[in-house]
Order: sequence, then structure tokens, then C-alpha cells
Amino acid sequence: MKVPVSALEGCLASFIAADERRTKASTQFFADTGLMAMLCCHDHVLWLVNMTTAGERQYYALVLIKMLFILSMTVGILYDIGCQLERSCQIWGFLEEFMARILFALAVFHGYGHQWPCQLVYHPCKCEGFGLSDGEVLSSY
Repeated sequence: MKVPVSALEGCLASFIAADERRTKASTQFFADTGLMAMLCCHDHVLWLVNMTTAGERQYYALVLIKMLFILSMTVGILYDIGCQLERSCQIWGFLEEFMARILFALAVFHGYGHQWPCQLVYHPCKCEGFGLSDGEVLSSY
């Protein structure tokens, strides 16, 4: 792990999106509870995933990431809880065949909720290849 486990645990506790038990929409009344999108560095939508469960599950992000590797490229993932997603991939072996080609970083404005070591390691300005991308484009939609 790039960051101490104690820091990752602190990040996990700070974010609603990281808590898969917490729900924002009811599946009792709605079959679809939201959308998760993947954008390119030019802020164009590449893929959308229709969310059908209450709460933001990590498998939605994992499915979107897996779609990129059909194209055989190295990718940078800017995600609000990128540290948690990378940790899950390492612990559970998710996307194992692609991990050498994935760079995880945090969306800039969500960095304040992360522990200091996490902010240092996962800030896109500190990670090679992200340029001026901030990971916050979808927040404006």
C-alpha cells in the first residue's frame, strides 16, 4: 500500500460514497437509483453505468474501468475515493490483470476529506500523467 492502513481507514470513515451500507435512493420505489459516468481527459463521456442498487457500490467503478482495457491502454483514474478503490483492488484482486496499467488519484475537491498521507500520495498534481485534470467535471452536471 502507498498509504498507511490507518490513513485509509480515516478516509473510509470520511466519505458517504465509501460506505456501501449507506443509501441515498430507495429501490422500493425506483428500479434505477442513479448513473455513474466515465469521462476522458477532455471531459467527454465515454461510458455510463445505470446504477440499480441503493448506495454507491465499488463494482460500478470497477466495471467502467474494465471497459477501458478492451482498448489496451494505460489509464489514470480520478475518483472521489480512489484510495479506497485501489485498496479494494489490492486486497481482493479486482482488476488484477490491469493493475500495472492503472494510476489512481483523488478528485481535487474531495481531497479535504482524506487523511494527510492520502492527500500527498493521491493528489493529481503529485501523480505523473494527470496534467491539470482535477476530476471534478461531473460535479457540475
